[in-house]
Amino acid sequence: MFCDRLSSQLASQEEKKQGKKQEQLVGDRLPRLLAGDVFYTSVVEHQKAAEEEAVALETHRQERDERANLMKVWKEDNAKWLERNEAHRQVYKEELTQWEAEQTKAKMEKWCPMWVKPKLGKLKTPLPKPMIIHVDEEAEETKSEDSEDT
Repeated sequence: MFCDRLSSQLASQEEKKQGKKQEQLVGDRLPRLLAGDVFYTSVVEHQKAAEEEAVALETHRQERDERANLMKVWKEDNAKWLERNEAHRQVYKEELTQWEAEQTKAKMEKWCPMWVKPKLGKLKTPLPKPMIIHVDEEAEETKSEDSEDT
């Protein structure tokens, strides 16, 4: 049990180290050959990473806005659902008080009530919260290529 916990902690630490961003190309302040192939490839990789990060940030913002709009609509529908169920419960409570009054009257006069105890019945179920499903375009492309090959 201890080893499992320790291994999971080590794995999370390694993931943290890998997730760190490389913001500066020349962070150690040592002189570099700016025309060298190694430095040029690191510049290109840095630019690609920055572009990918910008695209990911923009898609995240769009998804967040879309989810906010969906949640706004869901909250309105949820409020209507609560009102309908509350109205249904209120009708049930009124019928129950009438039945209880008739029940006590029937006991006093020693006769059977004319109708059975009312039941609440089934309430409408709430709508599920909206969820945005993340779809990887690369995964879809590979699936479509695999289906074409077979």
